[in-house]
Amino acid sequence: MSAAWRMWALAAAFYLVAIFHRMSLGVASLDASERFGVSTSAIALLSTVQLAVYLAMQIPAGLLADRLGPRRSLTLGLLAMGAGELLFAFSPTLGPAIAGRALVGAGDACMFLNVLRVAAHWLPPRRYALAAALTAACGAFGQLLSTIPLSAALSDVGWTPTFAASGVLTAVLAILAVNRLQDRPAGAAGSAPHAAVLPTLARAWRAPATRHGLWVHFALMAPFVTLTGLWAFPYLVEDQSLGRGTAAGLLAAAVLAFGVSAPVLGALAGRRPQRRGSLTSGASLVIAASLAVLLAWPGGHPPIEVIAAVLCVCGMGGATSMLAFDLAREGNPGAGGSASGMVNLGGFGAEIVAQSAIGLLVSIHLDYRLALTPLLALAAWGAVQTVRHASLPLPWSSSRA
Repeated sequence: MSAAWRMWALAAAFYLVAIFHRMSLGVASLDASERFGVSTSAIALLSTVQLAVYLAMQIPAGLLADRLGPRRSLTLGLLAMGAGELLFAFSPTLGPAIAGRALVGAGDACMFLNVLRVAAHWLPPRRYALAAALTAACGAFGQLLSTIPLSAALSDVGWTPTFAASGVLTAVLAILAVNRLQDRPAGAAGSAPHAAVLPTLARAWRAPATRHGLWVHFALMAPFVTLTGLWAFPYLVEDQSLGRGTAAGLLAAAVLAFGVSAPVLGALAGRRPQRRGSLTSGASLVIAASLAVLLAWPGGHPPIEVIAAVLCVCGMGGATSMLAFDLAREGNPGAGGSASGMVNLGGFGAEIVAQSAIGLLVSIHLDYRLALTPLLALAAWGAVQTVRHASLPLPWSSSRA
């Protein structure tokens, strides 16, 4: 393995850990409900706060990625996540647990964008889409650890030892980051002087590629993370009456679909960049249609094969959303971190809205079929916007066609 790919692999390993932390509530939501003595809908507050902090940190994290550099930014992110996970592990009540998840969200915000900066600094531009997709595949492995293995650890070892061990490991990885990671190859030119913050952000937002990427992430990432990160597990266990092991297995299948699809799509986008618009538009339409079939199924209890297919479609859609960062990077020379932060705002902003709306509807005792309709509405709206922006002429597209 070349030095460039080794640097990317080290940074991607930190992202793997971040995704484990981010998605751990997917199978821990019912355990958290029992531990803190609150309803499942109240546990949604943990995820909402974590994602709200993650979302609020996207623009600052993007600016840090451009200015502070990946090594220091990733180190700070790992330290914040480790501290947050330890607080979460030892919290006896919901209040400190919320603070812990907020720290996890703040640290997580530093991870993916800086892995992309490592890829941009070390790898040739034609490898960027593949690196972003492989990073997503590493994240999928981290999410796999947060399904069946985490569920087994919570059952066998218990809440505090499981989350305390992951917090300590994350803090230790910060030492590895600060000592082993390099921002760019030795002798490579450093970053050019940075423009003022507001003009940089304004320039990134005006780029058509940024808005296209934002809507791609909105339409494709939000359904995948909303379901696998929180609401699919209680839906499968409480509404569909499936066992916890079966539910965790279905989530694992969705994550595997994500992990297998991401490298294939990244390689395809690297060779045929002109197809990114059709790939993302098609995927957004398929996801919206699949959710509609699931929620409209007569009687509200679709066969397990249908549920598995919809979850896997959402997984493949989540993988396709990684192309949003390639779109944004290519259309924003010199401001890739800021543009990537804005792209992340699309997907995770939609996810916060979806999770909060679902939690509210569950809390007033609506069944899950009705409670999940806000996610369908957001997916449909995102699909419309993705198709619309894919049809707009982009000034940089002809150079890659």
